[in-house]
Amino acid sequence: MTRWKSLWVAAALLAIGSGVARAQEQQALVMTAENLMAGDERHQALAEQGGDPNALLLGDVIRYRLLFTNVTDVPVRNVVFDNPLPDGLAYVASSAGADQAEVVVEYSIDGGATYSAQPMVEQLVDGERVMAAAAPEQYTHVRWTVPNWIEPGAQVTAEFRARLRGSDEQPGLSL
Repeated sequence: MTRWKSLWVAAALLAIGSGVARAQEQQALVMTAENLMAGDERHQALAEQGGDPNALLLGDVIRYRLLFTNVTDVPVRNVVFDNPLPDGLAYVASSAGADQAEVVVEYSIDGGATYSAQPMVEQLVDGERVMAAAAPEQYTHVRWTVPNWIEPGAQVTAEFRARLRGSDEQPGLSL
């Protein structure tokens, strides 16, 4: 299996498998982040006051886009993108996707130790312990698995959105 992992600050390439590690210098995985709220009234007001109009403000939504290119000279399959959610950001429900229908999207709520299409948590309801779907805000990682072959030069795009949490959602968080 070939595994590609991206990190928040800089897209880092982790290649496991034969014949793929040499692809690092060719930008096999590029990750971008775009503040979808830049340019709104709050950011304009900040700029008018001499602040940075590109600053992240509480509640801003950031779109993370991962672009994988098979830079090898052989087809690869079972490619996995594993993206941790940066501290202070909450996953936006139903925002993860890819440009290929067969891509499987899964989530982790335990720091990437386990993944599921619908992570579950134990809750106490009427004195009984029951399993319930975890809230998207509890997600710590998003993972995409591309089970089909990706030909040399072919690309796969995956993305998700995350919202900068407010201080009332995460006490003690300083950004």
